[in-house]
Amino acid sequence: MAEWSKAPDSSSGPLTRAWVQIPLLTLPFFPFIFLCHH
Repeated sequence: MAEWSKAPDSSSGPLTRAWVQIPLLTLPFFPFIFLCHH
């Protein structure tokens, strides 16, 4: 049971980081996308 409780914490770490990093990385590209479409 001890290992089971540790698994969600270790897996949620990288996932939360990705959810934060992905939007931050894509935000600077949004102006270029809009310019290309127009």
